[in-house]
Amino acid sequence: MKTKLVLTITVLIGVLALVAGGYCFWLMNVPLSYKWVLAVITGFLLAIFVFIISLITSFIALMQLRRSLPPPNTPQIRPPA
Repeated sequence: MKTKLVLTITVLIGVLALVAGGYCFWLMNVPLSYKWVLAVITGFLLAIFVFIISLITSFIALMQLRRSLPPPNTPQIRPPA
């Protein structure tokens, strides 16, 4: 898979996990019935876990992307004409 595509998908998943974690955190401050408390806490912990995994994966993909780019100011070796 292309590194830029992996990086884009990973950042998108990270943003969605952060939004879901924020929503679950907001739900913790709203009065809920007791049957929803476990689901909200589980969702919050899962969103934070997915965000951390996404952060690590995007860091690795960024390092791969930087290694694959050619170094700047490299002279182009051309055969004599």
